[in-house]
Amino acid sequence: MRSEPIIQVDRDLIDHASPVPVFMQVEQDLRRQILNGALKSGGRLPRETELAKLYGISRMTVRRALEGLADARLVRRAHGVGTIVTPPPLPVTCDLGLMISFAEQLRRQGHEAATTVDMQARVVPPAQIRQALAIDDTEQTVVIRRVIAIDHRPIVMNTSWLPAALFPGLDREELSGGSLWSTLLARYDVRTVRADNMVELVNASADEARLLHVEEDAPLLRLTGTVFGENDRRLEYSTALWAGNVRFHFLSQTS
Repeated sequence: MRSEPIIQVDRDLIDHASPVPVFMQVEQDLRRQILNGALKSGGRLPRETELAKLYGISRMTVRRALEGLADARLVRRAHGVGTIVTPPPLPVTCDLGLMISFAEQLRRQGHEAATTVDMQARVVPPAQIRQALAIDDTEQTVVIRRVIAIDHRPIVMNTSWLPAALFPGLDREELSGGSLWSTLLARYDVRTVRADNMVELVNASADEARLLHVEEDAPLLRLTGTVFGENDRRLEYSTALWAGNVRFHFLSQTS
């Protein structure tokens, strides 16, 4: 008889009133314990029936949670062996000096990157966005929100705001390969000159946690950027929320 690993489970963890599905709450809790080392690489998780008893949920819900961990390559499921914890994935690198999309950078690093467009509309922007894009109160913007997953796990949620007057019809335009800037280049022949970026640590909201498969209030890296074109025209204001292991690359030069 194999011994089960010690696993820390708080029965009050599961919130059935939360907008985050129960299976995702379990997946997030197990993910946290794997990434912080509480569940060691190479160790076996308890059986589905035991996990169901520990969390006070159904075995089917546990199975969905484990499938999510397997898709993220945090566990390996083997018939007759059980669910094995695997080493956390290596961090991905985002080069802020490259004027190409996050998805394309991830593909060049050998990852299988998939982009889902969660929102694409023409809207009246809030004051903060108008100020960032240097547009007046009468102008509208196109807002596009995308979730990028690598190897089947969400890693970044990117929200872009662009002046609608510069990009007519963009709210209805299908993004080429999920890439906003490939689409802008091909459809509008727009050229970028520079970008101004800022990185800070924030906590995930309930909606962000749902989309990125993390716990609510989990730490995220937020990259805020403004992209400039010719004549210093502001083309895009964006926020990218990164979950998981990520490294940012900067290049500084002295004159």
